[in-house]
Amino acid sequence: MVTEMDTAAAGQALLHRYEDGPGWTNTSSKKEQAYRQGFVEEARRITREWPAYGDEGYIQDAEEQAAHRMRLRLRKRYAVYGSAYGPGCAGRKTHHLGYRPGHAVPAARLRGRHHALAFVTQSWDQTTDLSTFDCLIMPAWLTAVEHWAQKPIRPRKIIPPPRPLEIEGYLGERAKMDPSLRTMRSEDGGSLEAVTSEPPLTSDIQSDPSPPRRLQLTRADAIEMRPPDWLLRGMLERDTFALIFGEPGCGKSFLAIDWACRIATGTPWRGHGVQAGPVVYVAGEGRQGFGRRTRAWQEHNGVRLIEAPLYVAPAVAIPEATQLAELVAAIEDKLDAPALVVLDTLARCFGGGDENSTQDMGRFVSACDCLRQQWGCTVLVVHHTGHADKNRARGAIALKAALDAEYRLVRTENLLLSATKMKEAEIPPPVAMELVTVDLPGLLDDYGSPVTSATVEVLDADIGAIVSKAKAVRPRGKWQEVGFTVAQRLIATRGDGRVSIDAWREACRGAGMIRQNQHRVLEGLVNRGDIALSGDALTIVTT
Repeated sequence: MVTEMDTAAAGQALLHRYEDGPGWTNTSSKKEQAYRQGFVEEARRITREWPAYGDEGYIQDAEEQAAHRMRLRLRKRYAVYGSAYGPGCAGRKTHHLGYRPGHAVPAARLRGRHHALAFVTQSWDQTTDLSTFDCLIMPAWLTAVEHWAQKPIRPRKIIPPPRPLEIEGYLGERAKMDPSLRTMRSEDGGSLEAVTSEPPLTSDIQSDPSPPRRLQLTRADAIEMRPPDWLLRGMLERDTFALIFGEPGCGKSFLAIDWACRIATGTPWRGHGVQAGPVVYVAGEGRQGFGRRTRAWQEHNGVRLIEAPLYVAPAVAIPEATQLAELVAAIEDKLDAPALVVLDTLARCFGGGDENSTQDMGRFVSACDCLRQQWGCTVLVVHHTGHADKNRARGAIALKAALDAEYRLVRTENLLLSATKMKEAEIPPPVAMELVTVDLPGLLDDYGSPVTSATVEVLDADIGAIVSKAKAVRPRGKWQEVGFTVAQRLIATRGDGRVSIDAWREACRGAGMIRQNQHRVLEGLVNRGDIALSGDALTIVTT
């Protein structure tokens, strides 16, 4: 855990590496702010770019070496030195007084960028699994760095940046058991005790004789084309990120459990075969009733889950690196690789972040990608609708942008499942279902009454009628009504039943709808099923 260290007790060597000067007294708040800014900028860049370079590290080492040379050139050109006296004096350029006016702040920012690079490359010496390091540790380290950068700057107090492998909860117990994990390379190539409170250290990077790897381009016709690898035909594809959303109590978890049980047992869905495989269900909500729900599914479908590879885990805040690592370790203790991981619900697996924050949602998406990439599995998230707009999932739009498939579940008299996004496949038709009450044999409550649960069953019903009822569940908003009326009026004047989106926008502007609302209104009408888009034109959907 990062701690504060009083500079009066700090060794001059450590201060020298942190400050490029003889002591902390030369540091100003502007220089410290510049240092933090440079460190955060570089941490964000390397967290985003370096995982794509692979495991060899040629480019990363070259970048850190170049940054180190830049610091040396800057220091040589703009530093101010004085004579050093006393035993061991090596000459007049051994006592660094600081930088020429106007250069101290840029030098501090460059120093921060170099230290961020050095922190990561030094961490490679302490890890044997660079893929896990890139997926789990780097995002958590970036979060810790951003929190560190927001701490108040205090005179004569050093608050060093966190190191990747010293994020709280990751290295603690391992370091106690294996002291060798707490050594790092010093500038002279020796080992240096890696105390969490010590300031940044630079390192000498030896030139790699191998040439740096370069970005490789692939001709489009050389890319291998593969058919969809369906887990659940037409609905869930392997190695994708999918989501089911709906209002509370609409049956989302029952549907997710149905799919999980079918994949774990290989039970067909809607008459189509299912690709069987292990399933991990993270039950953040309704875990007490999970056993009753799976028992109801068994009774209704006549399939037993005995010895089936369906595993249940408690809620895990997957944006937190330590909890994500614990989930990965728990899964790998039980099975080689899951075919499906269900997170029910997003809110219970989100941690302490803000669902409406693009940055926090981005961390959740990155954690889901880590799970997906770890085993090439499908990650299915169960989520709630927004408070105002029931036609979209709650939270930042970054979530929908990252999804490969999104489904909306609406409950009226029956259930209606509609696809609102399919990135790489044709949008499937809506599916009508119902919640069936199931008696649980041999199970009585405290009053001797039989215990029941429920499961979903697909209906062979009039989809058009159910769609109409689902639309009527929530009336159009004010501007949705305006947008729909404008579309009806424009289409009525044309013979082909279509109108261009640009003409619709212009007419909406004339009706008082500001431009910022037009995209949201159009998206809402499409999600409701009132309007369909085809290229740059729209049509009215009739049922």
